[in-house]
Amino acid sequence: MRKWNINFIAIILLLFTLLTGCGTNAEPNTKNSEGNKEQVTEEQTTEEAAYPVTIIDATGKDVEIKEEPERIVSLMPSNTEIVFSLDKGNDVVGASTEYDNYPEEVNEIEKVAANFELNVEKVLSLEPDLVLAHGTNLATWESGLKQIEDSGVTVLVIEDAQSFESVYETIETIGQALGKSDKASELIENMQAQLAEITEKSAEIADDQKKAVFVELQPAPEIFTTGQGTFMNEMLEKVGAINTVTEDGYPTLNEEAVIESNPDVIIVNYSYIENAVDQVLQRSAWNEVTAVKEAQVYQVNEDLVSRSGPRIIEGVEELAKTIYPEIYGE
Repeated sequence: MRKWNINFIAIILLLFTLLTGCGTNAEPNTKNSEGNKEQVTEEQTTEEAAYPVTIIDATGKDVEIKEEPERIVSLMPSNTEIVFSLDKGNDVVGASTEYDNYPEEVNEIEKVAANFELNVEKVLSLEPDLVLAHGTNLATWESGLKQIEDSGVTVLVIEDAQSFESVYETIETIGQALGKSDKASELIENMQAQLAEITEKSAEIADDQKKAVFVELQPAPEIFTTGQGTFMNEMLEKVGAINTVTEDGYPTLNEEAVIESNPDVIIVNYSYIENAVDQVLQRSAWNEVTAVKEAQVYQVNEDLVSRSGPRIIEGVEELAKTIYPEIYGE
């Protein structure tokens, strides 16, 4: 597949030769010959037009990709998942950290970062022709990424997608970089169709039946949560739920604020603490919170609801079935 463009053109030219020159005594079919020639020229132009391609990355910089990447290093799990979804996983030679773990094959790929530090030498040793960086690690790894660029490797910084639309745009960008624009469009259409099914069901939920939901990203004493204008808030809206947090962004709340909001459901979105749900249910000060009294505290797969890649729709489905099992359940 890495040499598909060249092989495809060669096959077309071979078929053209066979079709127009198989009989030495026959009169040439000028009309067909010219038609085939026009077809070859058109397809050749289409294929050759794919590269070089110039893409404006998340930093606003024009990044030129001269030919189809064949050795890719991905510095963010969401980037990796997108690359695999675009059928370019076999070209990934390096991934970010041990958290870069999906699909299963990624576990066997060389990791190039640890303890929040990028190993520039390891990246360069893999001889990539494209490094897919990410907006969230740009500040931390800026000097390392510059070293990689100065070594002649193309670095494309992907946007930190914070909405469904920006996820779609991210997939389009990576698809364009990898010569997989058609596959990217197909993937996006499938995601949009699945999301439409969810929102169609949520439209049937009456306003007075919508559940108030609190999402906990970090436990007490400093409770970190997700507020208005965030991707998680958009997900809650899509499934027909109401975010109890009225502040914008990702505020830190005290216990009193959460208790006062009295959520119907509490979503635990972290996995680094064992028995996280039980710990929430056992908070003595929370025993009058509806979600605690009715045991409506659930842990979700943080990778699904947090990674801005193709599986984000699975994350929305999990949220929907968790909050409204009677509506979205199997």
